[in-house]
Amino acid sequence: MPEPILNVDDLVTGYGRQPVLHGLSLSVLEGEALGLIGPNGHGKTTLFRTVSGLNRAWSGQIRFMGEDITGLSAAQIAERGLVHVPQGNRLFPQMSVEDCLDLGAFSPAKRDNGAATRDRVFAIFPRLAERRKQRCRTLSGGERQMVAIGCGLMGQPKLLILDEPTLGLSPRLKGELRDAIGAIIETGVQVLIVEQDPEFLRRLTTRQVYIEEGRVREDFDAGSLEHDKMMEMYFGLR
Repeated sequence: MPEPILNVDDLVTGYGRQPVLHGLSLSVLEGEALGLIGPNGHGKTTLFRTVSGLNRAWSGQIRFMGEDITGLSAAQIAERGLVHVPQGNRLFPQMSVEDCLDLGAFSPAKRDNGAATRDRVFAIFPRLAERRKQRCRTLSGGERQMVAIGCGLMGQPKLLILDEPTLGLSPRLKGELRDAIGAIIETGVQVLIVEQDPEFLRRLTTRQVYIEEGRVREDFDAGSLEHDKMMEMYFGLR
């Protein structure tokens, strides 16, 4: 059986004195793409923020590639190859596409290969190559999301965390972004992704986890009989 590239064990955290995650445990195995689904406000984004070092874990352990990263800073975690692209494409609006991408190569080690990495980003997102000198504030919502994911790729991730990358996008742009994420997976970058569109996840991920009330409720292979039953139960899909 493949070893976990990411292992979250009995994680408890929250905001103020209010817990959000109640002993959540999950793993991302070597070579798989994992999708998370579940109601809004039940801990998916909190999980991502804690795994990437933006939130403090109250208890439990997070291991990445065999190393305990529970107490590390966000910069230290990103340097190790776990890169989080948060919800909402938070870019510097006055900066050009190219300059924003270059910020993603934040460390000397990443900057040394920055030009080659940027070329790979442009190969995945040709539209960004066309708009490389354009200011981010002038881009469409879909294009801004491409820049956000491109910034994540500039950090040369081993595991790329994507929090609802298609939020607010049209069906056509969702399709473009799904194909681009598929191309990223084909390059060998593993993906952990939250998405409210179950069909989007079905076509990209090998396994899915259902999170509810800060805990893992279901864990199933994408496209399996259990997956179909879960889709029918929670989303009314067949």
